[in-house]
Amino acid sequence: MTDPYLTLQDLRARGWSLGMIQALLGAHDHERWTNKLGHQVSKPVKLFLTTRVVQLEATEAFTRARERACAQGVLMRQVAQTRRAWEAQAAARYEALALPAVQVQRFKVEGHPEDIEQLWQVHLREFYRWQRQQEQVLSGVTQARRRGAQQRMLQRYQAAVNQAYGWSESSH
Repeated sequence: MTDPYLTLQDLRARGWSLGMIQALLGAHDHERWTNKLGHQVSKPVKLFLTTRVVQLEATEAFTRARERACAQGVLMRQVAQTRRAWEAQAAARYEALALPAVQVQRFKVEGHPEDIEQLWQVHLREFYRWQRQQEQVLSGVTQARRRGAQQRMLQRYQAAVNQAYGWSESSH
């Protein structure tokens, strides 16, 4: 026996957008507090009569709304693709910047881990100062992409400091 009701998930699978559901179907017809497997859920599942949905899907209004939703989906994917491309270019510009020069500090380092760590902190402050000066290059870039670009630059700077002092990667 087929279920006389469709859930929001069912409607989405049939090509309905949330806007179409609100505009064409309006309020739901029924609610239940279990999912299709019979498990309790924390919020009621909104249900729409299958017969009402099928009738609406046969109308010109549904066809036009679906075409608009498809066109909107294409447009939104293009916008997202353009945004990702712009962010990738901004991150590439940032990563192409010259890092601050490593100024080798001429004071005695006994080889103790705390001495090396203290010296690394001096260079790290210099890197963060440089990073603040370059912030505008990553302006408008998502936090995840920004962090990735900054982490790669920090790794490059760390490698430059390691090379300048002849340190191994695990020195600090």
